[in-house]
Amino acid sequence: MSVAFGDIRTLPATDEAKDIMKQFVLKEIFNEQREVWMLGATLGIIYNKVYTEGTRNTFQNINSLDPERIFAAIMMGKYPDLSPEERVKKLVDHAEWGIRLLATKEQANELDFSKIGLEQIT
Repeated sequence: MSVAFGDIRTLPATDEAKDIMKQFVLKEIFNEQREVWMLGATLGIIYNKVYTEGTRNTFQNINSLDPERIFAAIMMGKYPDLSPEERVKKLVDHAEWGIRLLATKEQANELDFSKIGLEQIT
C-alpha cells in the first residue's frame, strides 16, 4: 500500500472523537466528519500533542482522510524510525488530541479558524 502506513486501509477513532465530529457536522461548523478529523490531526501535529486513551474502532478509509498523501509525507518526515503501524497509531493519537482541542475551544466560544494553531508556528 504505502511506505508510510503499510497495508493499513482504515483509521480508527474513539467513540468520544466520533461523537465530537458528529456534533460539529450537526451544528454545521463542518460539512463532514473527515474535515474535523483532518484539522484535528493537523493541530495535533502542529502542537506535537497526542491523546492515547480510549478504545479505537474503525472510523474511515485512509484514502478519504489523506487523499493526497500529505499526512503520509508529514508522518514519514516526522517519524522516520517508526514502523508503519506505529506511524498510523501516532497520527491517530495526534488527531484524537486535536479533535478534543477543537471541542474545548468550541465549548468555550473560542473557536476562531483564523487563529487556531498559529501561535505554535509563529
